[in-house]
Amino acid sequence: MAMSYREVEWLQKYIINVHQMHKLQSVVLEGLKNVKVLFWFLHRLPNLKRLILRFCQTRRICGPVTDISREKIGVVMQLKELELTDMWSLEEIGFEHDMLLRRVQHLIIESCTKLKTLASSSVSFRRLTYLEVVTCMMKNLMTYSTAKTLDQLTTMKVSSCPMIVSIVAKNEEENVQEIEFKQLRSLELFALPNLTSFMTVDKCVLKFSLLENLIVSECPQMTKLSEVLSTPDLQKVHVVTGENDKWYWEGDLNATLQKYFPYQVLTRSFILLERAVNMLLGWIAWRMLMGFKPVWLVSPSW
Repeated sequence: MAMSYREVEWLQKYIINVHQMHKLQSVVLEGLKNVKVLFWFLHRLPNLKRLILRFCQTRRICGPVTDISREKIGVVMQLKELELTDMWSLEEIGFEHDMLLRRVQHLIIESCTKLKTLASSSVSFRRLTYLEVVTCMMKNLMTYSTAKTLDQLTTMKVSSCPMIVSIVAKNEEENVQEIEFKQLRSLELFALPNLTSFMTVDKCVLKFSLLENLIVSECPQMTKLSEVLSTPDLQKVHVVTGENDKWYWEGDLNATLQKYFPYQVLTRSFILLERAVNMLLGWIAWRMLMGFKPVWLVSPSW
């Protein structure tokens, strides 16, 4: 079920006592301007499992409990999937404010260019199994404290994030010795021109106990995942370089990366052009959704 901000606002204004919709499990909301409207609506969907937000103008999804009553936070107990797309004003998701979001198992974040990090170091993701981040401007995806809580994560995909330097970063107060992704089986890194490593912490053991599938493409700065690495089940690396698509292995993962990655051909111009076109089209769609008339460029007739 897909609804715009105006439709949700109309429901709130004219149908105050809307009955709970117990059978509705998937909702797409577009163009929301008010977080309180979002929670008013979700309060009536106790069995919602999938929520997609697009073109919303909110700075955060969930705020402090003082902004939204505890009665409404956590009502949607069945939420499993959350997708945030083309939310250019979003600066904070708000996982630390809401236990509801921490129950999410499937998380996709795309074209949220003001978002600085996935979550603060105090947040844990004990149930998250799938994580995908596309076309965002973060320098680091998460902190060490958050990463070590990803006990159930099986798939991670990060692509077209030009600012990202490392996936996992360390805060000054964190004592980092070892981090293990116990269930991670598939890791995909694509079009990350400034990525130098998965984790930049020195002398920290990085373990991928069950990693079977590693796909890397257009990451020319990365020659290692970590200083100390353990990948007992990984036998080869899938490297995509331009039109070449091959599997490589040189005894261990870091040795493989060091040998083959300096020769990657980064199609930077194509990637940047594609990203710019996608963002422009998204901006035009958002303007039209908000009621603005598009301005068309017409070539003069001679």
